[in-house]
Amino acid sequence: MAALWIATVLYWPMQVVVSRSWATPYSWRDDVISALGAATCTDYCSPDHVVMNATFVAVGAATAAGAALLVRPSVGVARTGWVLVALSGLATCAVGFLPLDVSPVPHTVAAQVHFGLQLAGMLCVARSVGRIASRFTYACSAIAVVGGIAFLSPGKWGLGSGVTERLALDTLNVWTIGMGVLLLARSWNPGPVIRGR
Repeated sequence: MAALWIATVLYWPMQVVVSRSWATPYSWRDDVISALGAATCTDYCSPDHVVMNATFVAVGAATAAGAALLVRPSVGVARTGWVLVALSGLATCAVGFLPLDVSPVPHTVAAQVHFGLQLAGMLCVARSVGRIASRFTYACSAIAVVGGIAFLSPGKWGLGSGVTERLALDTLNVWTIGMGVLLLARSWNPGPVIRGR
């Protein structure tokens, strides 16, 4: 389980790889993440869009699978939280299957569902994962919310769409990776059935 989540760290190197294929330089400040997965050369032209969309699917699948393994050994609100995180992973998969330029509305809805479900899931599990993991969860949740507000605000607080969207969405992936690391380090115990790997 922890290995699945830690492996999602490849999400960022893959963004760099895909961005380097752009003829017009990709702007990390102003271009949204989904532009890297644009399948047609309309508003964006991303030659390696297949790689980026496959990355979205892989990250979503790993997130969902890891969370699903935590459902059974958990109880109460924590169990609900892991279900929500698992569903958020499936929404991330949908983002990869529905490129922004091909299916703009479904893509946007899937991204919003991912954000909402994972954030809700994180808050549900925050009190059941131990002191260090709990504080880490609350910190990531706060940063994601601030990033989301900035992304939706006129002018993006002067930070640009790329930066604010990454604060909102990539922070959720930071949480997933961090929780995997903490689980391997035995900083929290998911339950009596699954312990660590």
